[in-house]
This record gives sequence, structure tokens and C-alpha cells, in this order.
Amino acid sequence: MASRRIDNEDEAVVVLPAYEVLGEPYAVLPSGLVPWDELTSADINHYAVVTTPAHSNAGAGGNVTCAIVSDGFTLQMTGSEEDDERTLCDPGNSVDLTDFNFDADMTGFRDANPAATDSVFNLWKNLTFAPDVPYIIIHRVGFDSTTAFAEDQEIYTYYAHTDLPVNVHDDGSKQKIQSVFIQKDALGPRFLDA
Repeated sequence: MASRRIDNEDEAVVVLPAYEVLGEPYAVLPSGLVPWDELTSADINHYAVVTTPAHSNAGAGGNVTCAIVSDGFTLQMTGSEEDDERTLCDPGNSVDLTDFNFDADMTGFRDANPAATDSVFNLWKNLTFAPDVPYIIIHRVGFDSTTAFAEDQEIYTYYAHTDLPVNVHDDGSKQKIQSVFIQKDALGPRFLDA
């Protein structure tokens, strides 16, 4: 069997509205609040099909994959914080991981028509226009953005808040909006349930 490489087109980034309860992030869905680690493929698909502001599920989250500039995209785990305080009974080099760190820096294109309701670029703008909006960011590699999320697919989950968006207006280039998310918690990789 021939091997197949993963192309740039084999990724999806879906943002789900979030709400924090006693320090734990929950996704906001029509059925209510769902803990981040109990999200199913059906939960994510509720927002994965939202690619424009005109979609009936639009307003709080969506699939922003096709708005994001590939050169302006960083969403990955980084080094974790460690606590090296030990008791007299702990092994000599033991450490406890405390915070899981990640980078979430995404730049998306602006639409020439800011009122266009059929634009993924306006969806990106609408979801990142204000600071302190909590999201659970779902990142999937290996399937394109139009493939439905399904059981046993691996996803990476990040809990973050928006910061002030930055308009990017380079001479002779397309206009963009950069959002450097404020990390709250890297919730890590896991395999989806149905």
C-alpha cells in the first residue's frame, strides 16, 4: 500500500462557544452545556457545518478553516509548566506538570464586502471581532474541512479567549485580521466518540 502525505487541505479548525463552570470549560450547544472532554462528533458537527454568517446555526461558533491564511496559522502544544517541589518520599527528579501551554495565533482574510452573509471571511471577522470571547477550538488533521467529524477521529482541543483583533494591512497585500488567542488551557488530543 502506498503511503500518503497529509496536505495543507487536510485540516479543520472549528470554534465552539464556551462557558466556564467552576474552572472547567463547557461547550455551548442547543442541548445545553457539554463538558469539553465529553464532546461528541455530533456536537462538533453542529458548528462544523457553519461556514457563513447566513447559516442557521451561525452566531456563536463555526468552521473557520477556509478563512485562515496558512502562513498565519499556529495552533499547537508547547512546553508545559512544571512544579518540582518534592516531599522527602518523592524520587529525586520527580516533577508534576501544572499548566499545559499552547500557541493559538490565527490570521484570516477580510471580505471586500463586510455585509456579505455568504462569506467565510465575514464569519471569521464576526467570531473574532471582540476581546474576551471564550471558545473551545477544535483542530483536526488528516481530513479536509468539509468532511464531517466522526467516531475515532483524533482531535486536538484548546480552551482560549479572543484578544483584541489586529488588522493587517500590508502594502500590496490582501487585508487580514489576526487573532492571537489568550490561552486558558490546552485540553489535549483525544479520539472522538459518536
